[in-house]
Amino acid sequence: MTDTNIIDRMYTGLVSGDVEAARDCYTPDAVIWHGFDRITMTRDAAAESWTAMCAQFPERRLSDVRRQPTPTGFVQQHVWQMLTKEGKWMNWPVCLVVEVRDGLMIRLDEYLDRAAWY
Repeated sequence: MTDTNIIDRMYTGLVSGDVEAARDCYTPDAVIWHGFDRITMTRDAAAESWTAMCAQFPERRLSDVRRQPTPTGFVQQHVWQMLTKEGKWMNWPVCLVVEVRDGLMIRLDEYLDRAAWY
């Protein structure tokens, strides 16, 4: 599988605060799973949490992106950086395991180190 552009579109949406653009990168029946709390979300529930994230963190960016294709999608590692309202950068290492169907994400398993502040 070589179509990894969908994750770039999703993060472009999240960085710019366009939650609908990020939501549209998923199939209607997509599953988003978090390793840190073991909660499974729908794309609409994820979009609600992204809206709150964008309100809480006025600036967001991605760095150190590494991506490897898999037979059903790809694995991506990166650092998700968010600026707090107090002006401190949070830097969370992330690993995503993504399954893609018909050019959209159908499943995203997110492993996020939320303790990483540096």
